[in-house]
Parts: sequence; structure tokens; C-alpha cells
Amino acid sequence: MSGNTSGDIDESLYSRQLYVLGADAMKKMSASNVLIVGLKGLGCEVAKNIVLAGVKSVTLYDPSPVVISDLSTQFFLHQEDVGKP
Repeated sequence: MSGNTSGDIDESLYSRQLYVLGADAMKKMSASNVLIVGLKGLGCEVAKNIVLAGVKSVTLYDPSPVVISDLSTQFFLHQEDVGKP
């Protein structure tokens, strides 16, 4: 199942997941679109892990403006982001 054609799963990248989940589940995951609403500390970590799991696409939605305390829980924010939605 390795190769570069669409629909194939890169066994060298996802070998552990293939072993645990199986090829059918991995194919379904690679075709999945995921929406994550709310990116406080936990949402950010969940988003990272879902991306690393190999889903097709991830859409992030969080209308809350960034506050200074978010900088300690979210690795992708910078001080310049404070106050931005």
C-alpha cells in the first residue's frame, strides 16, 4: 500500500497507525474533513494530533479574541496576536 498514487497510505509514515487501526480505517481517515470549534489549550493540541493522524483537511474555528493568558497554552500564538479574533 505504499506509493505516491492518490488513495495509497504512506506505510513509512503511518506504520504504527496502520498496525493499530488497520488499512480500512486509515483510508477513511485520509478521506475525512474535520471541523474543530474552539482552540483554547485542549483544542490546539487536538488539532495538532488530528493533523498528524493524516486526515484530508482540518478547518479551525474560534471567534474568541486572543488574550494574554492564551500565549501560555497555545504554541502557535505570538504576542502580536493578542486582541485578534
